[in-house]
Amino acid sequence: MCGDVRFTARGVESDFGVCSCKMCQRWGGASFVAVTAAEVAWQGEEHIRRRASSDWAERGWCDTCGTHLFYRVTAPGIDGAGCHEIPLGLLDDTDGLRMTREIFTDRRPAAYDFAGPHERLTEARTLAMFAGGEGAE
Repeated sequence: MCGDVRFTARGVESDFGVCSCKMCQRWGGASFVAVTAAEVAWQGEEHIRRRASSDWAERGWCDTCGTHLFYRVTAPGIDGAGCHEIPLGLLDDTDGLRMTREIFTDRRPAAYDFAGPHERLTEARTLAMFAGGEGAE
């Protein structure tokens, strides 16, 4: 928002996912909607703050304006480790993106739902996925 941090993303997938865990809801006020980017080049990296948010991931934000910049799996052995999950709202072009996975579905507020065909994982299935290292978001 403020422009102190900018990025160029490469290897951005055409699919995106939604996480409705309580941490994501508290972090952003609602479910976290993000696309995976294999490589991200940051400008203004001195303004990025990072925090380990679980045993397997970290979150990053701009220290000037507070914009949420990414969620990144840091634990080795989990599919997608090292990739950045970038909030859709930060992308200049979201045309052609489609939702393929929703995790922590049983934690999503009852006030809204995500329509359409996509994989839906409960908290138990999501945690098992992270523990097993298979297909983690």
